[in-house]
Amino acid sequence: MSLFGSIQMAGNTLQAMQIGLHVVGNNIANANTPGYVRERVMYTPAPVMKLGDLTLGLGVEIAGIVQNIDSFVEQRLRDTGADRASADVQSSAYRELESILGELSDTDVSTSLTGFFNSLDEIVNQPEEMSVRNLAVQAGKALVSTINTLGRRVTTIYEEFAHGVADLTSEINSLAEQIRKLNLQIVSLEGGDATANQAGGLRSQRNLALKRLTEIAGVEASENPVGAVTVSLGGELLVFEGTRREVLAEYSAQRGLTTAQIVFADNGSVLQPTRGELHGLYEARDAVVGGFITRLDQFAATLANEFNKVYSQGQGATGYTSVTSHVAVDDPAAALDAAGLPFTPVNGEFKLLLYNASTKLQQTHRIKVDLDGLQDDSTLASLAAEIDGIAGVAAEVTADGRLKLSAESAETRLAFADDSSGLLAAMGVNTFFTGSTATDLAINEVVAQDGSKFAASAAGAIGVDVRNAQRLVALHDQGLASLDGGSITGIYDTLINETAQGGAVAESIADGFKVFEETLLAQAESVSGVNLDEEAIDMIQLQRTYQASAKYVATLAELLDVLVNL
Repeated sequence: MSLFGSIQMAGNTLQAMQIGLHVVGNNIANANTPGYVRERVMYTPAPVMKLGDLTLGLGVEIAGIVQNIDSFVEQRLRDTGADRASADVQSSAYRELESILGELSDTDVSTSLTGFFNSLDEIVNQPEEMSVRNLAVQAGKALVSTINTLGRRVTTIYEEFAHGVADLTSEINSLAEQIRKLNLQIVSLEGGDATANQAGGLRSQRNLALKRLTEIAGVEASENPVGAVTVSLGGELLVFEGTRREVLAEYSAQRGLTTAQIVFADNGSVLQPTRGELHGLYEARDAVVGGFITRLDQFAATLANEFNKVYSQGQGATGYTSVTSHVAVDDPAAALDAAGLPFTPVNGEFKLLLYNASTKLQQTHRIKVDLDGLQDDSTLASLAAEIDGIAGVAAEVTADGRLKLSAESAETRLAFADDSSGLLAAMGVNTFFTGSTATDLAINEVVAQDGSKFAASAAGAIGVDVRNAQRLVALHDQGLASLDGGSITGIYDTLINETAQGGAVAESIADGFKVFEETLLAQAESVSGVNLDEEAIDMIQLQRTYQASAKYVATLAELLDVLVNL
């Protein structure tokens, strides 16, 4: 090999070491940059040359600069991050529910429920004291207020998920656009050959965007041979090389509450992630909070219906001369079990009692509620007509579909007993509670304004009789056939226990994903992270090689001087 060829070979080596030192310096500079992937220089022997029978090497060449990354670990890390994000949202929803429930405080539903039934027990102990009945009504108001407040706060959480979904919509669009642009830039810089020289900085930015997008929606990503990534979700493409699809939030009403879901703008298909923050929002909204609202409404409905079924068969210290149902039917001509009542009555009967305050005489009339599914099932119109045919009482269906009963004499008082159909409670006739959900539960306004109307006495026993109050007190923890042996208190206790257990499980799952994610992150960092000690070693090696090559060039220069001076 000639001296000039040797100088060229040494020059190539110097250039290669300079590039290597530049890459090491870039790694050191980005040691603390989030998402940065360590780069390495790919060295390769230069082409050889033939000199007689000898084959001589021509030094070293730079094959390319690539990222030091384990794609399999990175994919698992993104997937685990998506699982962790979903679990975090659900765990957070449980924590918020537990905070709102405020159990073991003085203002929780359990305390108010116990206080209410204790106040009924005081009526049994002091039946002659009207002030005690008023206190029971106030305790009922406090219970209703606590349940209403809990219901409103939980529904507020439910509707807040619509805002969370909307926020993720804009972030998904922003990240998809960022990935699309980076695809174009990376392909342009790499020249369509992703196996050689890589656009490290741009790829690191794309990896960060892809990681966040996967954390949000659990997307799937694959890289094609020219270096562009394709992002899809549930078989639907979100980003394809240099193009992307827009998504938007679509609002609707569920249970009368505002909710939202993310759809593709071009065809309206719904994004259905199986992991990620969006999946967590859907699960937290529908299963965690939505399920809690359903069970809370069931508790409120059970409390109102079961309490009213007993309450409606009693009467207060002062009777009614007129009573109007609080519940209206959709169609007075429809069968009562298909008339849109919040609680469905069954085939049976109830007793209508007409008590004369002057003569102390009482008339009892059996009112049949025919709901056997055969011919001529009872309707509100037929029921009103049947009652209206009884001497001493007038019955009518009001313009808004309610049942109104009125005594035809100022001395007559109305009462009810032995209702096997549940119609009185379903219609809201002589009831204590009104409403059928946690947010609309209330106290009968007639009783709220006059505590003497509290139905503590058995029907027909106006005064200090407390037999009905005793039956009401027993409802606190009494097993009911309609609840398969469960009690009103048991329903709420089950709700509390399920929420606590669900929260513990969700937190445990979230913690498990966090630990696994940290393990994968450590594996990824061991490959892709910048180790300053290793970079220092590489720097010394490159420096020594550079110095040796420089000395080799200096020696060749001396030889060239000798040759020229000959």
